[in-house]
Amino acid sequence: EIAARAGIGKSTIYEYFTSKSELFLAVCKMKARQIMEEVCAVFAQDIPFASQLEHYVRMMLCLTQEVDMSQILRMVGNESLSELREMVEQLWTQMAAATERAVQRAQSAGELAADLDAPAAAAYFLSIPNPYFVYRMKMLGREDPARTLVELAMRGMQSAG
Repeated sequence: EIAARAGIGKSTIYEYFTSKSELFLAVCKMKARQIMEEVCAVFAQDIPFASQLEHYVRMMLCLTQEVDMSQILRMVGNESLSELREMVEQLWTQMAAATERAVQRAQSAGELAADLDAPAAAAYFLSIPNPYFVYRMKMLGREDPARTLVELAMRGMQSAG
C-alpha cells in the first residue's frame, strides 16, 4: 500500500528497509520527531500558559483520533516492540522537559503557583488529553471540551496574585 501511494514498486521500498517492521519504526521515528517539534513549539510560544496548554490538548486529541493502536500492533513484530517502547519513552522524556520549562516560565510570570512541584505539574499536564472526556463533554452539549479540560486542570494551580 505504501509503495502504491508513493508510485514505486515494493522492491524499491525493500532496498531501503529490510522488513515491514523496520519501515514502520522509521515512520514512527519521523512522527515522534514531528510531535516533539510541535510540542516544543507550543510550549515555547509567548502566550499565557493556559493557552499553551489548550493548544497542546487540541494537538494531542487530534493525534489520538488519527492513531489506530490495533493496526500498529498488527504491523509490529515482538522484536520491534522494545525499540518502539524505547522511542516512546524518549519522546515522553523530551516532552516532559519542554513542559516543565513552560511550567517554570508560567511560575515566574505569576500564572501558576510558585510552590507548585514543576516536574509533577508537567507530568499531570501532559496526561490530560483525554478522548473520553471530550466525548462526554460533547454528549453534555459543551461546545469546547478542550477548553473545559484546561480550565479544570488549571484550577488550584494558578497563582493567587
